Amino acid sequence: MMQVKRKIILTLTLISYFALMQTIKKIVNIFFLLCIISFIAKQAFSQDKRFVIVKVGFGLPYGAFGGNLEYRWENIGGYVGAGIMKSQNYRDINLDINLAKTFNTCVGLKYYFLRPIDGLRPVLGIHAGWLNNYYTNKIGSTNYSYNVYGLAAIAGFNFSENIVSLEINILIDPGFAIIKPKTHPYYSDKGYFTPSVGVGVNLYALRLYLKNNKRRKERNEIDTVFVQLNNNITENKKPNPLSQKIAIECNDTLGFKAIKTLFKDSQGKIVAGKQIAENAYIFVRFQKTGAIIGESLQVNYIDSSNKQIEVFVIKTNIKGENIESISGKIKTNNFNNLQYYYTIQGKVTTFYYGNNKNNISIRLNDLKLFDKNKEHNSQLYYDEILICLLSEN
Repeated sequence: MMQVKRKIILTLTLISYFALMQTIKKIVNIFFLLCIISFIAKQAFSQDKRFVIVKVGFGLPYGAFGGNLEYRWENIGGYVGAGIMKSQNYRDINLDINLAKTFNTCVGLKYYFLRPIDGLRPVLGIHAGWLNNYYTNKIGSTNYSYNVYGLAAIAGFNFSENIVSLEINILIDPGFAIIKPKTHPYYSDKGYFTPSVGVGVNLYALRLYLKNNKRRKERNEIDTVFVQLNNNITENKKPNPLSQKIAIECNDTLGFKAIKTLFKDSQGKIVAGKQIAENAYIFVRFQKTGAIIGESLQVNYIDSSNKQIEVFVIKTNIKGENIESISGKIKTNNFNNLQYYYTIQGKVTTFYYGNNKNNISIRLNDLKLFDKNKEHNSQLYYDEILICLLSEN
């Protein structure tokens, strides 16, 4: 009788132990995912070459049915995914096999060909993690592990716009690149081709859109004040103090407040510039020449047809470069060893208040820029940049 009780106690202890180990394993997996997500999320809203895309879909990169976070740096993207595979049932005359629902995780690396501006981009990569929940008649009633983890190759296409992207891939699982193959009998007898489809959102671009949408009313109100100011100037009326504060006494953003310049290039065109990061400088080139006397306000929208104004960003990793040396290269149109970004959309508000020389303040909104050098692959977004109280030397 005592031996029976001991066996029962031992059996219950073992069951409890294995259940506890399974629970700990799931907790560790979730903690691992949360750590990676936390790290990636911190980068999501602050980089130009680096940004985060959150996706939902089905297939191996999404743990069957789920989502993933992709951290992309230029052409290279790394993702972490998680999802659920629903329970499955296999029946024949003598067997009734049930594969329980599983929570699956994965990671992967991908290389994106071409540039974001091209829209359609081929993708190649490698997937590591969940591959399959499987059963074959050869297994019969033998005890085995049906939840398979291992490696697979990725091939497909990414269709992307500014915010939303669609990715369609085929994952090629050779069958033999799996973890603990002895626990997965007959799995390596063949290869597996699995489709995956996911829809993603660029978090940085989405944040920019939502922020701009929220601030649109505020900016419209400010633009109304600008118009009133311009009307007052036209009618030789004294501008009100609020208009003067908004249009003239503005505060520079993005730091580096004192590092700015105003000069003319070799063709006599006015160029305003400002440092916006440790290795980045923004410049506004006006297609007009000569000083603009008196107070006036102009608003320009940048697109492919607007030739009145040019906004571009210069980046350099050359030691000793500064806004003065880069301005000198712009004067001579020498962009060697410099990374040049051109603007494809944005709004430029310029307030002129010179008496006998150029004195201007500039507000740039909703800028989107692309790298002109096809050897690179990056894009820049800026909500707002102010270049205030510039005076030509």
